[in-house]
Amino acid sequence: MTGHPLAFGELGFVLAVSWCTLGFASYYFLSHNKIFVSKIGILLKEFDSQGNQVILQRMLGLFFLGIVSALLIFILPGMTLKDYGLSFSFSVLPPWWSYLLIPLILGLGNISARKPGNLARYPQIRQKKWTPRLLLISAITWILFLIGYEFLFRGFLLQASLDLMNPLPAFALNGALYALAHAYKGPGETYGSIPVGIVLCYLSLVTGNIWSAVILHSIMALSNEWLSIQAHPDMKISISIE
Repeated sequence: MTGHPLAFGELGFVLAVSWCTLGFASYYFLSHNKIFVSKIGILLKEFDSQGNQVILQRMLGLFFLGIVSALLIFILPGMTLKDYGLSFSFSVLPPWWSYLLIPLILGLGNISARKPGNLARYPQIRQKKWTPRLLLISAITWILFLIGYEFLFRGFLLQASLDLMNPLPAFALNGALYALAHAYKGPGETYGSIPVGIVLCYLSLVTGNIWSAVILHSIMALSNEWLSIQAHPDMKISISIE
């Protein structure tokens, strides 16, 4: 059986799909490995061991999902990070209706934040007393993680898919893998991630970069964290800066 060299775009697609699977699995299993986590120790003195584990998870996510994805792109002939959505050109703005998603996210988040199922999982860091400094540290690590997360899904994977297929199948593939990445969080987030993922794919396609997806995803994550802290009976926000 005679092999054929990969056509244009096929190598990028193979790398993107493979790393979407292997990279996410590496990030997830390593960040939940008790032996590895114990070896790292305390990253930030402001948080206890559970909080430090969450910070470590986010930094591992940035590394595996974002940084390694960028390194893989460099081995593709003639391709740059800009070709995969990591561009700071904002010549094309998101469509007008995308701005309506922000109050929708905040409204739905305000409703869901008080539900017992949400409070059992969020905020991820189970700190009882939150100061402005702790909120800022958590927010920064959330955003860094989500930059890596969106670069993998709405950057590397999406753009590599579009090199070989039309937008609709590319969105379907992206949404399927994105949903599987949420499977460990339960059915609610798994099924909910499908329409969210497709909308973020569309915005990334229209604008040519990942930043609309990063901003909306960050709004979802941070608003849920802050609303969950406010709603949690065992947590409080202190205005004192320690």
